[in-house]
Amino acid sequence: MLAIPTTQTQGCLQLQSEEHFMVFLHAVGHVSTVGGVTVFKNREPVFNAKSHQPTYQVNPSNGTSLLLEVGDVIYVKLWANAWVYDDGHHYTTFSGHLLFPM
Repeated sequence: MLAIPTTQTQGCLQLQSEEHFMVFLHAVGHVSTVGGVTVFKNREPVFNAKSHQPTYQVNPSNGTSLLLEVGDVIYVKLWANAWVYDDGHHYTTFSGHLLFPM
């Protein structure tokens, strides 16, 4: 199990831009536990990636494109009482890339 540390891109934006963000999770099914995270922009939830099943492995993912201003903060939070799995193969990832400057 891995608790995803907060990932921030604060202060790196020098101009307004359109960026694309994706989150991919890997979780092991369990009757009483979900695998779920929320991606936030400036403390406001933008999207979730979540899965719950009692057995086997699950691989939820989600993504979106966002218009960002200088100083915007994008980060991921693991849900309370949720878990995701990761190891040296990096099954659980959060990434973003520039689509175009505005």
